[in-house]
Amino acid sequence: MITVGDLSVKYGQVAAVAGVSLSALDGGTLGLIGPNGSGKSTVLRAILGALDSAAGTIMIDEDDARALTARERSRRLAIVAQEEPSGLPLTAWDSVILGRSVHVSGWQSYRDEDERAAEQAMVDTGTLHLRDRSMDELSGGERQRVLIARALAQAASHLLLDEPTNHLDVRYQHELLTVVAGLPLCTVVVLHDLNLAARYCDQLVLLDGGTVVAAGDPASVLTPENLEPVYGIDVTRTDLDGVPQLLFTPR
Repeated sequence: MITVGDLSVKYGQVAAVAGVSLSALDGGTLGLIGPNGSGKSTVLRAILGALDSAAGTIMIDEDDARALTARERSRRLAIVAQEEPSGLPLTAWDSVILGRSVHVSGWQSYRDEDERAAEQAMVDTGTLHLRDRSMDELSGGERQRVLIARALAQAASHLLLDEPTNHLDVRYQHELLTVVAGLPLCTVVVLHDLNLAARYCDQLVLLDGGTVVAAGDPASVLTPENLEPVYGIDVTRTDLDGVPQLLFTPR
């Protein structure tokens, strides 16, 4: 479980997040939604412990996230960033097996169980056929799927994803989020596509200007009354098999 209480973050004198509170449950997927600059990625970075300026409380299960060592945090939190250039001559397999490095020490070699975990992660994300390809040769979508495989191989109990579907076509967007939503982890994901958020998230937090506008299940958050003032666009909602579907009309 991840619990954030009264989180505030400033960049210089500018408040990026002000008074945000949320709870992400074990085995559930919490989606952070909102327009550009609303504070979604800032909240994610604060949970990860990447912002020294963050004020408020951040709990990972029963523990204060700030009290965890870097290694403890790495074993409990896996992150897939929005974009992550390689810069190293790594194959896809090299990148995924790196997710197991938090489970080995010093110069210890990867064990059979590490290789099995990495291989299963690549199977789950449809990347096993890429295992011998250089990361620099992969398309943006292929690279993103490999990075998600690395996070899965890490076997952390909490998963943070910042726009994981950003470079993926429609098929792989749905395939990946199906995998993510089915994981027995506490997952927090930043999504711009509201229809994907409606289908694959159990709970949503709608942010605007660094504050929470609405929070709850997708049906209660994804309403024209909530969305139109935030996005400045007309919203028509229909429900298909209990899942909200949104249509947008520019004003």
